[in-house]
Amino acid sequence: MKVFILILTFSGIAFIQVPVLIKKRQWGELTVIFILLAIGFTLSLLQTIGVKVPDPNKGIEFLIKQIHP
Repeated sequence: MKVFILILTFSGIAFIQVPVLIKKRQWGELTVIFILLAIGFTLSLLQTIGVKVPDPNKGIEFLIKQIHP
């Protein structure tokens, strides 16, 4: 049931955002929203089905330390 609600939520977000971007011919923004929705859906689905997802803050901290030593 939770997975179904998750699918409905992300589908709703896509159905609201995508037609506006297509109508305005904003292809770059459309690509970005699909990437972000895919990442968000994947992480949410993994958490919903009980898979332990690593903390993203550790990855962000690692990248920041690489950029600014």
